[in-house]
Amino acid sequence: MMKIIEANAWGFPIIFSDLSVGRIVEANGWAFTIIFSGLSLASLTIVIWKIWLNHNAHTDLSEFVRRLQEELNQGGVKAAAKVCEEEPGVVAKIFNTLLQTGARGKVATRDAIKSIIELEILPDLNFLLPLMLIFCKLAPMFGLLGTVWGMILAFEKIAGNTRVNPQDLSRDIGMALFTTAEGLIIAIPLIFVYTMFRERVNRFELELQKAADAALNMQPQFVKHPRA
Repeated sequence: MMKIIEANAWGFPIIFSDLSVGRIVEANGWAFTIIFSGLSLASLTIVIWKIWLNHNAHTDLSEFVRRLQEELNQGGVKAAAKVCEEEPGVVAKIFNTLLQTGARGKVATRDAIKSIIELEILPDLNFLLPLMLIFCKLAPMFGLLGTVWGMILAFEKIAGNTRVNPQDLSRDIGMALFTTAEGLIIAIPLIFVYTMFRERVNRFELELQKAADAALNMQPQFVKHPRA
């Protein structure tokens, strides 16, 4: 019989002390094993994907502006456009907009930059976050469902027998405990990571504002260097 709860030397409970794939399936049942395995793999995939996207989105603004200014002075707008094309970060999209609209005046440039930030850059930065939030909420809900289901099964056995062997109830009570813990094990770190990603988006927004200001400060130069 699997040990569901035991205490360690510090008095804290150790859940699932004899943990293996077979034990997990035995405690969960196949349905909840599939659900929690899917949530775990999907959550891990989303987190890794989002880390990669954030890494590619970042740009050292001061270094990028220096390179762009240098290329603009030496090779004109065409050379500056090449710098923007080679930079994968979101800041490059703002300066690419500057290259396309700078010769039309500061008002047109400001409106174009505002539009590209709101309609393209910010949606890209928030990509996957709504799905991550859904998983944060689903995991404990499935855990609660497993708890209720396990207790229903246990009470059915109690109601159907005048004398119940405690061992007969251990599997159903184990499911109730196991699924609750699994839902929280998935949700707690995912909520933490989601919060970190949201904070990263906020920092990106500050970077975008600085980039927009830098782009508008450079705009007068594009009257002298019209786009070829």
